[in-house]
Amino acid sequence: MSSRSARLRAAAAWTTVAVVLTVWSGSPTASSSNVSTLPLQVLLTLSSNLTAMSRQALISEAERIWRREHVHIEWARPGHTVEHPDAPLRVLVVTRPQLPAGASREWPVAELIPEAAPRALAIASIAGAQRVVDEAMRSASAQASAPNDYRLGLVLGRAVAHEIGHFLLATGTHAESGLMRASVESREFAAIDGGAFTLDRDASQWLRERLTASNAGVTTVRSGGFSYARPQIAGNTLTLGDELLAGPSR
Repeated sequence: MSSRSARLRAAAAWTTVAVVLTVWSGSPTASSSNVSTLPLQVLLTLSSNLTAMSRQALISEAERIWRREHVHIEWARPGHTVEHPDAPLRVLVVTRPQLPAGASREWPVAELIPEAAPRALAIASIAGAQRVVDEAMRSASAQASAPNDYRLGLVLGRAVAHEIGHFLLATGTHAESGLMRASVESREFAAIDGGAFTLDRDASQWLRERLTASNAGVTTVRSGGFSYARPQIAGNTLTLGDELLAGPSR
C-alpha cells in the first residue's frame, strides 16, 4: 500500500465536481428527550462520473444512517467554505484505481485519513463500490428491480457513513457487526434494505452519552475517543486503520 502522503497527492489530482447543499428533514428516532442533535459540517466533493441518481442515493443514505444517532449532516460545497469555515471533515467520492477483480478476496471501498490538514479526509472509491454492485448482482438473490446507479449510491453512502463513524468516534477500531464492521459482504453491502447499517449498541451509547452534555459539539464528542478494544481480523489479514473493505457474496 502506498503512503498516505502519496494518496493525498493523488486525491488532489482527481477531477471532481461540487454537490449542492441538501436540506435535512425528519427527526431522530431515539426516544431520549435529553439527547441533543449534533450538527456535523462536511465538505463534500463528488466525481463528475456519478449520476444524479447515485449522488442523491449517497447523500440520503448517509443522512438516514446518522439521523437515528442524532447527527445532522450539513453538506457544504467546496469553494464556499464561508458557510462552514470550521468544517472538520472533507469527503471525496472519486474514481480510484482498484486491483483487478479476482486479484484479492477483499478490496477497499473507503478510508479515513484523520491527520490530513486542514481537516480530516475521508475518501470513498467509486470503482470499489461498483465492484461491490457487480459482485452483488452475480448473486441469485440480488434485487434486479433496483437501478444499478441507485444501488451504487447506497454502497457509497454506507461507505461514507462508516468513515464518518470513524471520525466521530475518533477511533481506528472496528465493531463485529453493524455499520462499523471492518469488512462487508457485497450482497449485504448493496442490499436495498439498509437495516444492517446501524451503529452498534456500545458505540451508540457512547455517542449519546456525550450528546446529553450541554452545548455538545464535534470536538467535545470526539474527545477521549471510543475503542472496540479488540484486534480486527478480516479473513487471515489484519485490517489497516480506518479502512472499510468489501468481500464477495458467499
